[in-house]
Amino acid sequence: MLMPGDLAVISDIHSNREALEAVLADVFLQHVSQIICLGDIVGYASGIRSCLKIVQELGCPVLLGNHDEAACLAEVPADFNDAAKAGVLFSARRLKESDRTWLKSLPLSLKLGRLEFTHASLAVPRGWHYVINADDALAHFSGQTTPMAFCGHTHKPGLWWQKTAGSGVSFRTGTNVMAVPQTGRILINAGSVGQPRDGDPRACYVLYRPDRNSVEFRRVAYDIKRTRRKILRAGLPRFTAQRLSLGR
Repeated sequence: MLMPGDLAVISDIHSNREALEAVLADVFLQHVSQIICLGDIVGYASGIRSCLKIVQELGCPVLLGNHDEAACLAEVPADFNDAAKAGVLFSARRLKESDRTWLKSLPLSLKLGRLEFTHASLAVPRGWHYVINADDALAHFSGQTTPMAFCGHTHKPGLWWQKTAGSGVSFRTGTNVMAVPQTGRILINAGSVGQPRDGDPRACYVLYRPDRNSVEFRRVAYDIKRTRRKILRAGLPRFTAQRLSLGR
């Protein structure tokens, strides 16, 4: 059930405890009615157990991400690059059986009233397709049954809009406060809490205000240097640490 009031959507935490704590501190200042997590709690960075604990204690709806799934598999998927593979293997070694059971129980998508939520694309949720270009967005909209949906996965915040059924799509990069179109179908990418890739190294999440018909892409500074040190001390790839300072 979707609670009335403002909604915070977080995604792609990737074991970055410092970013997650900073984002949640900002979320609580906004007095939202509900938080929804779109998955990829684990992977890449070193704070696996702490991030899992924090998200579980929120008691909010949580979806499965591809890194969450991969950390529970016998083998890492072949399409994971070296940094992603290293993060998944590091995560897998630190998961308890209860963690695996919980992650495996998470849904691929969620529908709450006139809103839908997924980690990647509603075209084929378990296919983990990226919504990067117009064709990807059209495929996603073919699976979207509500006026508005939220996703993550690309780590790049923004708003996709299909004005009418069968028409093309447009994209606007997620910056500050944006009005939500009142016709057609909309897909909001919430960006990434723990590993932004749009050139802004600050943690990112989305605040949806239905009464104002707006979404706000909130950027939150956190202690990147501390996260980088933890990554390097854990023996994870140097690139995983370096990219945090670049937002890439």
